[in-house]
Amino acid sequence: MQIDGLTATPLHVPRGYLRVVKADDAKAQHSLELLLTGPEHVLAGSAEVRVLAGGQGRLSLEESQARLQIALPTLSLAEQRFVVDQALRSLGGIVNVGDISLAGSEVSDECLLTIGLDLYHRSKGRLRMPKHAALFERVQRIGKSEDLYRSWVNEDPSTRTSIAISRDVQNWALDHKDVQVEVLDETMCKELGLNLLCAVGGASDSSPPRLVLASYRPKGVKSAPLAIVGKGITFDTGGINVKPYASFVSMMKNDMGGAALAVSLFTALVEAEHPEPLLLVVPTCENAVGERAMRPGALVKSYAGKTVRIDHTDAEGRLILADGIAYAGSKYQPRGYLCFATLTTSALNSYGPYATPVHFAEPAFESDLASAGQAMGEDFHFFPKRLWHTLANSDQEADLRNTARLPGNASAGAGSRNAAHFLLEFANAPLCHLDIFATTWNWSGEAPGAGYGATGAPLRSLLAAFGL
Repeated sequence: MQIDGLTATPLHVPRGYLRVVKADDAKAQHSLELLLTGPEHVLAGSAEVRVLAGGQGRLSLEESQARLQIALPTLSLAEQRFVVDQALRSLGGIVNVGDISLAGSEVSDECLLTIGLDLYHRSKGRLRMPKHAALFERVQRIGKSEDLYRSWVNEDPSTRTSIAISRDVQNWALDHKDVQVEVLDETMCKELGLNLLCAVGGASDSSPPRLVLASYRPKGVKSAPLAIVGKGITFDTGGINVKPYASFVSMMKNDMGGAALAVSLFTALVEAEHPEPLLLVVPTCENAVGERAMRPGALVKSYAGKTVRIDHTDAEGRLILADGIAYAGSKYQPRGYLCFATLTTSALNSYGPYATPVHFAEPAFESDLASAGQAMGEDFHFFPKRLWHTLANSDQEADLRNTARLPGNASAGAGSRNAAHFLLEFANAPLCHLDIFATTWNWSGEAPGAGYGATGAPLRSLLAAFGL
């Protein structure tokens, strides 16, 4: 990038002004404004800035501030997030994104909110929105929940164990008298017949099988709870069918992303005094290699009584979820299940790094989540129940197998769809499953507002769908 009057040395700008406008609005009536703080000295000059999708940009540096103008073409909010983030990334060391002040003129609250959240994370919580106090409170509230989600996913798996997850949920509940927590340890799980959970986690002493349940019931409300379920594989080696390097084994601390998302959503709803009962369900353990690891070909009787053939030990997430869902259904009789899991690499391979597949959403929730996703700049694809995906989970030796396949030349496809239908076999109420493998982690390295690791998606859309 050539900037007239500047040396070749990258500069950190003390105060910057970012103006984001629609491409057809040269007068910038619809604009975002960012003030960036940094070192005190800067030289003068200006340069064109490359903006994606036909947009235009110019960076002007003056003695006390930098002004960045970006003209955007008409895009979805998801794309606007991406374009703004890419423009900031393209500046490299020229602009130091530290303290940020964000304001807007004739910009939708949704745009300010979700780009504000990206800037909140980019600035490590140092964002300010002095002209939009109510929106800023919401950014802080959602940002705090996304921080929890992201921090758990990013944490070293030697410390973010099943024991740590259990402990942290219990400690949080101490300050919430309307929440009751139950933690089943490995001995209790074996006695109760949660054999799938125990089979997956049997080889790990540091992160052994646990089933964490937290029940929230507002005073005077007697209706059945909504179960919020999250897969908590704290590290996934693949088991005896060891996961190869090409299958992202070095990143498999993120395999408890479903648990982190479930806990973050549940705690946010409780702290907002959600009017309906909720039930948090987190089956958690490590899928380790060892003498006690489950064997390929083993036949395991689930808590629900159905037998499952372990065709491949790296298809473990659906197993622990099956026992968690069945146990919660038997004891708590939820009105429905909202399930999150980094369940299949198929979600990334089929739908890319920016979209979350959603299976079996009831019409009302599908509408709410789709609207929330549009407003928050997060994409969802919705899929119904289909008989052929149910049949793909059948097995000759057992009731089910843990590697569903469609017949013929279709056998390599529909992994996310097939795995979701496996979970339906264990639910006694409507189940909606989000396969978050693609979106919970910054696979492309270009997720808006995210560095290496966890992205925080799709929590902001879920909170918006619940009215937060």
